[in-house]
Amino acid sequence: INGDIIKQVAEDIKIVYTPFHGTGNVPVRRILKELGFKHVYIVKEQEKPDPDFTTLDYPNPEDPKAFTLALKLAKEKDADIILATDPDADRLGVYSKDTKTGEYQSFTGNMSGMLIAEYLLSQRKEKNMIHPNGAFVKTIVSTNMADAIAKEYNVKLIEVLTGFKFIGEQIKFFEEQGTYEYEFGFEESYGCLVGTHARDKDAIVAVMALCEAAAFYKSK
Repeated sequence: INGDIIKQVAEDIKIVYTPFHGTGNVPVRRILKELGFKHVYIVKEQEKPDPDFTTLDYPNPEDPKAFTLALKLAKEKDADIILATDPDADRLGVYSKDTKTGEYQSFTGNMSGMLIAEYLLSQRKEKNMIHPNGAFVKTIVSTNMADAIAKEYNVKLIEVLTGFKFIGEQIKFFEEQGTYEYEFGFEESYGCLVGTHARDKDAIVAVMALCEAAAFYKSK
Protein backbone atom coordinates (compact mmCIF):
# COMPACT_ATOMS: atom_id res chain seq x y z
CA ILE A 1 0.00 0.00 0.00
CA ASN A 2 2.82 2.43 0.91
CA GLY A 3 5.85 1.27 -1.07
CA ASP A 4 7.24 4.80 -1.20
CA ILE A 5 7.38 4.98 2.61
CA ILE A 6 9.28 1.67 2.80
CA LYS A 7 11.93 3.12 0.49
CA GLN A 8 12.22 6.27 2.64
CA VAL A 9 12.95 4.37 5.87
CA ALA A 10 14.54 1.18 4.44
CA GLU A 11 18.01 2.21 5.62
CA ASP A 12 16.75 2.81 9.18
CA ILE A 13 15.13 -0.55 9.91
CA LYS A 14 17.09 -3.64 10.90
CA ILE A 15 15.33 -6.98 10.68
CA VAL A 16 16.51 -10.32 12.08
CA TYR A 17 14.84 -13.37 10.56
CA THR A 18 14.93 -17.10 11.21
CA PRO A 19 13.12 -19.77 9.15
CA PHE A 20 13.58 -22.38 11.94
CA HIS A 21 15.29 -24.75 9.44
CA GLY A 22 12.11 -24.70 7.34
CA THR A 23 10.70 -23.44 4.06
CA GLY A 24 10.48 -19.69 4.71
CA ASN A 25 14.10 -18.70 4.05
CA VAL A 26 14.01 -18.02 0.29
CA PRO A 27 10.52 -16.45 -0.03
CA VAL A 28 10.87 -14.23 3.07
CA ARG A 29 14.26 -12.91 1.97
CA ARG A 30 12.95 -12.35 -1.54
CA ILE A 31 9.86 -10.42 -0.43
CA LEU A 32 11.85 -8.17 1.95
CA LYS A 33 14.40 -7.49 -0.80
CA GLU A 34 11.67 -6.70 -3.36
CA LEU A 35 10.00 -4.33 -0.88
CA GLY A 36 13.32 -2.50 -0.54
CA PHE A 37 14.47 -3.33 3.00
CA LYS A 38 18.26 -3.06 3.15
CA HIS A 39 19.26 -4.60 6.49
CA VAL A 40 17.96 -8.16 6.87
CA TYR A 41 20.05 -10.53 8.97
CA ILE A 42 19.44 -14.29 8.89
CA VAL A 43 20.10 -16.57 11.88
CA LYS A 44 22.79 -18.66 10.19
CA GLU A 45 22.46 -21.65 12.53
CA GLN A 46 18.78 -22.03 11.53
CA GLU A 47 18.97 -20.99 7.88
CA LYS A 48 19.38 -24.36 6.17
CA PRO A 49 16.66 -27.04 6.00
CA ASP A 50 17.10 -29.61 8.77
CA PRO A 51 14.39 -32.23 9.37
CA ASP A 52 15.78 -32.85 12.88
CA PHE A 53 15.58 -29.16 13.88
CA THR A 54 18.86 -29.63 15.74
CA THR A 55 19.04 -26.10 17.20
CA LEU A 56 15.49 -26.17 18.59
CA ASP A 57 13.58 -28.08 21.27
CA TYR A 58 10.34 -27.23 19.48
CA PRO A 59 10.27 -25.33 16.14
CA ASN A 60 7.27 -23.21 17.07
CA PRO A 61 7.13 -19.38 17.01
CA GLU A 62 4.84 -19.54 20.06
CA ASP A 63 7.73 -20.95 22.16
CA PRO A 64 9.94 -18.18 23.61
CA LYS A 65 12.93 -20.59 23.82
CA ALA A 66 12.86 -20.94 20.03
CA PHE A 67 13.95 -17.28 19.76
CA THR A 68 17.20 -17.71 21.76
CA LEU A 69 19.56 -17.50 18.74
CA ALA A 70 17.48 -14.82 17.01
CA LEU A 71 17.50 -12.62 20.14
CA LYS A 72 21.27 -13.03 20.44
CA LEU A 73 21.75 -11.89 16.82
CA ALA A 74 19.25 -9.05 17.29
CA LYS A 75 21.25 -7.69 20.25
CA GLU A 76 24.48 -7.90 18.22
CA LYS A 77 22.94 -6.03 15.27
CA ASP A 78 20.71 -3.73 17.36
CA ALA A 79 17.73 -4.93 15.30
CA ASP A 80 14.30 -3.29 15.43
CA ILE A 81 12.28 -6.40 14.61
CA ILE A 82 12.79 -10.16 14.98
CA LEU A 83 10.74 -12.44 12.77
CA ALA A 84 10.43 -16.22 12.82
CA THR A 85 8.35 -18.41 10.54
CA ASP A 86 7.44 -21.95 11.51
CA PRO A 87 8.82 -24.78 9.33
CA ASP A 88 5.99 -24.73 6.76
CA ALA A 89 5.94 -20.90 6.81
CA ASP A 90 2.29 -20.36 7.57
CA ARG A 91 2.72 -18.80 11.04
CA LEU A 92 4.76 -15.76 12.04
CA GLY A 93 6.31 -15.00 15.41
CA VAL A 94 7.44 -11.44 16.17
CA TYR A 95 9.59 -9.59 18.69
CA SER A 96 10.12 -5.85 18.54
CA LYS A 97 12.60 -3.61 20.33
CA ASP A 98 11.05 -1.29 22.88
CA THR A 99 12.72 2.02 22.01
CA LYS A 100 12.40 3.28 25.61
CA THR A 101 14.07 0.32 27.36
CA GLY A 102 16.03 -1.35 24.54
CA GLU A 103 14.44 -4.67 25.55
CA TYR A 104 12.78 -7.01 23.07
CA GLN A 105 9.05 -7.51 23.53
CA SER A 106 7.27 -10.58 22.17
CA PHE A 107 3.96 -10.23 20.35
CA THR A 108 1.14 -12.72 20.70
CA GLY A 109 -0.69 -13.84 17.56
CA ASN A 110 -3.54 -11.56 18.59
CA MET A 111 -1.17 -8.57 18.85
CA SER A 112 0.53 -9.07 15.48
CA GLY A 113 -2.82 -9.86 13.85
CA MET A 114 -4.40 -6.67 15.20
CA LEU A 115 -1.41 -4.52 14.20
CA ILE A 116 -1.61 -5.81 10.64
CA ALA A 117 -5.42 -5.48 10.51
CA GLU A 118 -5.42 -1.91 11.81
CA TYR A 119 -2.61 -0.90 9.45
CA LEU A 120 -4.23 -2.42 6.36
CA LEU A 121 -7.73 -1.12 7.04
CA SER A 122 -6.62 2.38 8.07
CA GLN A 123 -4.48 2.76 4.94
CA ARG A 124 -7.11 1.28 2.63
CA LYS A 125 -9.66 3.68 4.11
CA GLU A 126 -7.35 6.65 3.52
CA LYS A 127 -6.95 5.60 -0.12
CA ASN A 128 -10.65 4.66 -0.61
CA MET A 129 -9.70 1.02 -1.13
CA ILE A 130 -12.02 -0.62 1.43
CA HIS A 131 -14.86 -2.49 -0.26
CA PRO A 132 -18.34 -1.25 0.70
CA ASN A 133 -19.15 -4.91 1.44
CA GLY A 134 -15.78 -5.72 3.02
CA ALA A 135 -15.53 -8.52 5.60
CA PHE A 136 -13.04 -9.23 8.38
CA VAL A 137 -12.97 -12.90 9.47
CA LYS A 138 -11.70 -14.24 12.80
CA THR A 139 -12.00 -17.46 14.80
CA ILE A 140 -14.07 -17.63 17.98
CA VAL A 141 -11.01 -17.99 20.25
CA SER A 142 -9.34 -14.83 18.89
CA THR A 143 -9.34 -11.37 20.46
CA ASN A 144 -12.47 -9.21 20.58
CA MET A 145 -10.34 -6.23 19.62
CA ALA A 146 -11.03 -7.42 16.06
CA ASP A 147 -14.70 -6.49 16.60
CA ALA A 148 -13.72 -2.92 17.52
CA ILE A 149 -11.44 -2.60 14.48
CA ALA A 150 -14.14 -3.95 12.14
CA LYS A 151 -16.62 -1.45 13.60
CA GLU A 152 -14.17 1.44 13.25
CA TYR A 153 -13.68 0.76 9.52
CA ASN A 154 -17.29 -0.25 8.89
CA VAL A 155 -16.56 -3.78 7.66
CA LYS A 156 -18.58 -6.89 8.48
CA LEU A 157 -17.05 -9.01 11.24
CA ILE A 158 -17.55 -12.75 10.72
CA GLU A 159 -16.66 -15.22 13.46
CA VAL A 160 -15.93 -18.84 12.56
CA LEU A 161 -14.92 -22.01 14.38
CA THR A 162 -11.28 -22.56 15.37
CA GLY A 163 -9.01 -23.43 12.46
CA PHE A 164 -7.96 -21.41 9.45
CA LYS A 165 -9.77 -23.75 7.05
CA PHE A 166 -13.00 -22.09 8.22
CA ILE A 167 -11.64 -18.65 7.26
CA GLY A 168 -10.63 -20.04 3.86
CA GLU A 169 -14.12 -21.49 3.52
CA GLN A 170 -15.64 -18.02 4.03
CA ILE A 171 -13.65 -16.70 1.05
CA LYS A 172 -15.15 -19.49 -1.06
CA PHE A 173 -18.67 -18.59 0.17
CA PHE A 174 -18.12 -14.89 -0.65
CA GLU A 175 -17.11 -15.82 -4.19
CA GLU A 176 -19.91 -18.30 -4.72
CA GLN A 177 -22.65 -16.17 -3.18
CA GLY A 178 -21.41 -12.69 -4.09
CA THR A 179 -22.01 -11.50 -0.52
CA TYR A 180 -18.79 -9.92 0.80
CA GLU A 181 -15.27 -9.01 -0.27
CA TYR A 182 -12.56 -10.46 1.94
CA GLU A 183 -10.46 -7.76 3.65
CA PHE A 184 -8.46 -9.72 6.23
CA GLY A 185 -8.60 -12.87 8.35
CA PHE A 186 -6.62 -14.08 11.34
CA GLU A 187 -6.54 -16.48 14.27
CA GLU A 188 -4.82 -16.09 17.60
CA SER A 189 -2.41 -18.96 16.91
CA TYR A 190 -0.01 -16.69 14.96
CA GLY A 191 -1.71 -17.00 11.56
CA CYS A 192 -3.25 -14.46 9.20
CA LEU A 193 -4.02 -13.99 5.53
CA VAL A 194 -3.81 -10.76 3.54
CA GLY A 195 -5.49 -11.24 0.15
CA THR A 196 -7.21 -14.29 -1.32
CA HIS A 197 -4.26 -15.94 -3.10
CA ALA A 198 -4.31 -18.72 -0.48
CA ARG A 199 -7.01 -20.40 1.54
CA ASP A 200 -4.76 -20.83 4.54
CA LYS A 201 -2.66 -18.64 6.79
CA ASP A 202 0.47 -17.38 5.04
CA ALA A 203 3.52 -16.18 6.97
CA ILE A 204 5.25 -14.75 3.88
CA VAL A 205 2.49 -12.20 3.24
CA ALA A 206 2.29 -11.61 7.02
CA VAL A 207 6.02 -10.70 7.00
CA MET A 208 5.35 -8.32 4.12
CA ALA A 209 2.42 -6.61 5.87
CA LEU A 210 4.07 -6.42 9.29
CA CYS A 211 7.33 -4.96 7.96
CA GLU A 212 5.41 -2.45 5.84
CA ALA A 213 3.44 -1.42 8.94
CA ALA A 214 6.72 -1.06 10.87
CA ALA A 215 8.15 1.17 8.12
CA PHE A 216 4.98 3.28 8.04
CA TYR A 217 4.92 3.79 11.82
CA LYS A 218 8.66 4.50 11.90
CA SER A 219 8.01 7.32 9.42
CA LYS A 220 5.54 8.77 11.97
